Amino acid sequence: MRFKVLYEIDRIPIYYRNIFMSLIKESLKTSETGKIYIDKLFEYRENDIQKVNKTPRPFCFAVRFQFDKDKFKEDKESFYLKSPLEFYISSFDPAFLITLYNGLINDKLYPFIYGDKICINRGRTIFLREKEINEDTARFKTLSPILIEDKEEQPIIPDLEGNNEAFARELNYISDSILRGVRGGIGLKKELRFTPLKIRKEVVKHKIKERNEFEKIYTFTCFNGTFQISGAPEDIEALHKLGIGLRRAQGFGMVEVV
Repeated sequence: MRFKVLYEIDRIPIYYRNIFMSLIKESLKTSETGKIYIDKLFEYRENDIQKVNKTPRPFCFAVRFQFDKDKFKEDKESFYLKSPLEFYISSFDPAFLITLYNGLINDKLYPFIYGDKICINRGRTIFLREKEINEDTARFKTLSPILIEDKEEQPIIPDLEGNNEAFARELNYISDSILRGVRGGIGLKKELRFTPLKIRKEVVKHKIKERNEFEKIYTFTCFNGTFQISGAPEDIEALHKLGIGLRRAQGFGMVEVV
């Protein structure tokens, strides 16, 4: 289940993912059901200390837009948009998605102010048709870059020449962990096989708040493009809804069937 919201925005900073991470949280806070999801998925208090919940989150999102490349050469900190911004959201949990949808169309959320420069007014929401996956192989394209890292946090990019043993190992480990977290302990039912078709590397700068105290800029080496995944149909379908790889709830790993 997925939808997108079209927002009329003139300009966004290069660290735009943080804006939409905040928008998701604030939209959930508009309802009592949403507040329950906040406690369950994002943060909780222990001994009067705010802590981050490490539970795998049952959703992913992507932010898509066209920007003025000439203006970007003059201002490397901002994207000046040439079309409405598209905010895509997908979830394995229909109840969560409906709660989020109701928050995003709630007039109390708007205007949404982020920092001292970004103001977002209510947009137009469109539910999207999803292609069901009933076979053991599906072809995808990325809507947001996919991040795969090993245990030492070193990035791994799939090799078009076929030398993907390390990538396959980490992809299966990450995917199994995600599915166990959202399916009550049920991980991958069958090992995934990944075939890159048209892949390009993408380096992404992203701000992360360390221990809820300060923001630090990280550089992640990801990939975009088209690829094929084989495995158990129910696993592939779940990952289609949840996203693939790391930091899915931070604007990475969203895909669509092609």
